[in-house]
Formats: sequence, structure tokens, C-alpha cells
Amino acid sequence: MDTKESQSWRPFFFLIIVILFLFAATAGVLSYIRHLANASVSAKEEPFQECSRHYAFVISSRDDIFWEEIFNQARLYGSTRGIYLEWIGKDLTVDYTKKELLEIAIASGVDGIILEGDGSEDIRELIAEANKVSIPVVTVLSDCSGSQRKSFVGIDSYDVGREYGRQIIREANSNTKEALILMNAAAEDTGQNIIFNGIQETLANEGNHLNLTLTAQAVMADSQFGGAEEIRSIFQEYYLHPETMPEIIVCLNEQNTVSVCQAVVDFNLVGQVDILGYFATETILNAIDRNVITASIAVDTQQLGIRSLEALDEYLETGYVSDFVAMDVNTVTKDNVKGYLHNASPDKG
Repeated sequence: MDTKESQSWRPFFFLIIVILFLFAATAGVLSYIRHLANASVSAKEEPFQECSRHYAFVISSRDDIFWEEIFNQARLYGSTRGIYLEWIGKDLTVDYTKKELLEIAIASGVDGIILEGDGSEDIRELIAEANKVSIPVVTVLSDCSGSQRKSFVGIDSYDVGREYGRQIIREANSNTKEALILMNAAAEDTGQNIIFNGIQETLANEGNHLNLTLTAQAVMADSQFGGAEEIRSIFQEYYLHPETMPEIIVCLNEQNTVSVCQAVVDFNLVGQVDILGYFATETILNAIDRNVITASIAVDTQQLGIRSLEALDEYLETGYVSDFVAMDVNTVTKDNVKGYLHNASPDKG
């Protein structure tokens, strides 16, 4: 009798267990849904921080590491001040000219423009157009002389030329016959010509004991690939006719510096030519550390980015700003490259 009664209760026992399990599961699901709903409400109630100003960043190249550094530093600084900085054309599939990008920025009605200036009449006229609709323009690194830009944030090109000249004097000896300056054929600004004059005058005043020839060669660099290919062709000739190779090569931008460095390695010419470069990317710093590049001019990209934003802010808030904001320039050599590499390391601590 007891056995039969216990067996008759067994189905009810399992049914109760199942009901309790379903109840617990349902309660858990409802609790989770309530949690998501509360999170959603909290997110909606969180105040939206709207940017107080919208600035445009307009340059000629989308792939230059140097300009990317300047933009990132400026954008980071702007984000702390409620400023949105937009790189015009960065994510577009079509390659627009700088003139077209500047037109887009003006048509967008931005509050200010950070511009890689040049000496072209088209850019000068567009700056005047921006000025008419109360959009201040600050030129960076390359100026647009004679325009209505509000300020130029950059380096003194003549001082850069003097520093290159001193580095040439430091590396040259009585047997040095030629120092070659690689110019950007596509550049319309006068900055590189002023650099060349600074080199020339420094050699005349401080290196008159040397008997070397200073020459210039234009490199078309519409794209990084195009400039690299042209430089490779130049070194192909040097490899076939080593007697024509200059002892010193000066590069006035980051792309040419990297291309010359790669060509020297590829053609097994390390140690046969001194490379004086521009900028201090990790690639360039490592090449200096390995004695492939002799020295490089280092421009503080953080300083450039921040000062550019500050110049626009100052003009919009006061109506005035300095005509020229000068940046610091340093030279990286084998003697001090370790410090730069430490600062460039992501795990520097």
C-alpha cells in the first residue's frame, strides 16, 4: 500500500519541480529585460554633448603620415574643448584636388579652416571667398603669402635651410663633391625655395672651406607610389653609374625621406651616401638608429595641431590673432635618437 501511494505521488512531484523551474526561468528573463530597459532609459536620459564649433582640415594628401599626426593631435585637443575637426576628403572614394576640397569646406559652412597653404592664385582666391562669408582660414606649415588668411602656423623655412646647411657641413669633407636637394615638383609654395636659399647661404658663409656643388632635382610626388618609383629610378642610375651618385642627399618631406632610405637599402648603398631627412616617424627614427639615415629634421606635430586650433579659437573669440606662430624645430641624429624612439614606443610607461 505504501509503495503504491509513493508511486502515485511521483508524477505530481516532478510536475511541481517543472513548474518551479519554469517560474524561476521566467523571472530571470523578466529581470534581464527590465535591466535592459532601465539601461536604455538611462542612455536616453544621458545629456548629448554637442560641439560648439566645427572646423575643417584641408590638405593635398590623404596618405601622408606627417599630416595624419598633425590632424590626430589637433582633433584630440579639440575634443577637450567641444570642437569637432573634420578632415575634408579623407574618407571619400574620389581623389579631389586641394582646391576642390577647400570649396567643399567653404560650402559646408564650417566655423574655421585649417589649410595646407601654397602660392597658387586659386587657393588665394578661395581664402578670400571664405573670408567674405566669415570663415577664418589658418595656414599650416606652408603659407599662402598675400592672401587673407588670418594666421600662419609653421616653421621658419630659412632656419630649416640653415640647419640642413650645418648638417651638410658636419658630414662633408674635402672629398665631398655634391649635395643633392630633392624638391617636390608638385609644390606651389615658396617654402622649399627658401629652404634651398638657407642651405646655399649657410654653405657660402660657414662652409666656404668645402669644394662641393649644391644641386636640386624635382621629384613628382602626386602619390606616394609615384614619388617612390621616381626615386627608385634615380637610384637605379646611381647603381649603374656610381660615379654620378652624390655623397649627400637632402629630403624636404617625409615621403621622399622614406623612399630614399628604402632605395639605399635595396641597392646596397648604405654607408655610401648620407641622407638628411625630414620628420621623425618610427620608420625614420629606426633608420637613424641603424645608420641608414644620418639625420632628420623633427617638427613637433602635437604643437602644430594644437596651435592651429588655438589660432582659430583666438580669432573667433577676439577678432585678432598673431600673423605668424613659429614652431620649434629639432634635429634627430644618432646621438639623440634613443630618446625619440623611447617617446615613440607604445609601452614607454
